Amino acid sequence: MNQFNGKPQQITFDITDRCQMQCVTCSKWKTAASDVINREMTAEEWKEALTKLRNWLGEGFWFCFSGGEPFLRPDIFELAEYAHSLGIKIASMTNAFGIQNLYEKIADSKIESLNISLNAINNPLIHDESRGRTGSYDKVIDAIRELQKIKKEKNSSLGINIATIMFPENIEEIIPLVEFVTRNKINGIMFQLLDDKESFHGYNVQKGCQTSLYKMPQELRVKYKNMAKRAIEVIDRLIEMKRAGHSIYNSYEQLEAMKIFFNNPDDILNNIICDVGSTNFAIDPYGDVRLCFNMEPVGNIKETLPEEIWLNEKSENCRKMTKKCKMYCRMLNCNFKHNFANFNKSFMRKCINKITRILKR
Repeated sequence: MNQFNGKPQQITFDITDRCQMQCVTCSKWKTAASDVINREMTAEEWKEALTKLRNWLGEGFWFCFSGGEPFLRPDIFELAEYAHSLGIKIASMTNAFGIQNLYEKIADSKIESLNISLNAINNPLIHDESRGRTGSYDKVIDAIRELQKIKKEKNSSLGINIATIMFPENIEEIIPLVEFVTRNKINGIMFQLLDDKESFHGYNVQKGCQTSLYKMPQELRVKYKNMAKRAIEVIDRLIEMKRAGHSIYNSYEQLEAMKIFFNNPDDILNNIICDVGSTNFAIDPYGDVRLCFNMEPVGNIKETLPEEIWLNEKSENCRKMTKKCKMYCRMLNCNFKHNFANFNKSFMRKCINKITRILKR
């Protein structure tokens, strides 16, 4: 008998796998729109899923529209309106590449928090190359400036945040990005480590990974090794800036865990607890539910009540599998969203001397 008594705290609707970008950090863009657009859940099906979740969870859970690029769904505003009517607070991600005609609509919508991807501020080429689209940087900066202007004009409460992936080419952009956020009175910035691009795959192509057999690609391992010393120095500076009042959303605990990771990525496999099986509930564009983005579906929201999916045998097996998982995505923000103490503190203390030695090299 399943004895798990908790409920998810983080709900994600991946409303589309479609995306205009060709990011080196993701493979969702390989999804052909013609292959999936007629298979995606309809607005009414998403509304029904929202109703089911609200009836089960009540209030207080974190909710986000994601993708792909969620604003490729014109009905995202209709869905946001409906979610708001249920008392759900709404966040959304965007690459900002195709929202130029939507600024007013976004500011007037029920979306409360908009997370915009930006990987560089001083060197536009770094951002464009990481996103795989020339002109992406200019569109992001335009979106930030225009949305900030419209917010002020309308006295809108829309929160604008920056989401940045940390990788070798942009390591010198990290501190300037925080300064840009502070200088322009943007709500905040969150950092995420570069991960295997197969961790962000289109669900129509890849249902799940063999997480217990996973091995980090050698190319990625070399990237981490080559940026380790500078990355640890930068993260130490981020910790100082956060203490000084800069709006960095990553917790101190996660930042410290990032330093351990750069010291030796393998150290985190046994010492960073993956908590997604206990906190996350993600629905893909076709209705399949996952507790972990990389694992197989545990049910389908169109066929089964969410509370039944949450407690079924597949979900229980997923929670057990997270304990054996060999993937490094446990460093992602979703694993630290609600449990900032999910790593072995005594182990962290043992790593301090190792990290100090790296900085002295």
